[in-house]
Amino acid sequence: MKYKAFNNKQYYLAVFNSKNHAILLYYKLEKKGYNNFLLVSTPCKIKGGCSYSIKFNNLKDLEQLKVETNNYKTPIGSIYFVERKDGKNHIKEIEEII
Repeated sequence: MKYKAFNNKQYYLAVFNSKNHAILLYYKLEKKGYNNFLLVSTPCKIKGGCSYSIKFNNLKDLEQLKVETNNYKTPIGSIYFVERKDGKNHIKEIEEII
């Protein structure tokens, strides 16, 4: 499977209430051939502990992600926009799009 190149300067993170939900959903997306998502550790600034999120580059990918979360009953807890500026990640929660 060919993976899409990910932009590390600006991207979105879908954070889940459960680490297992993120892993399950990512596995299902991968099995279906979606290559525009990446399983990553959730930054400590967002959620402490050992948690995973799903990273994606474009908001249009969120619609695809929402469909799959409904199919597998793995709701998204929150969405964040991450932008790297001056060597630091600036993280902003996007509340209006879930």
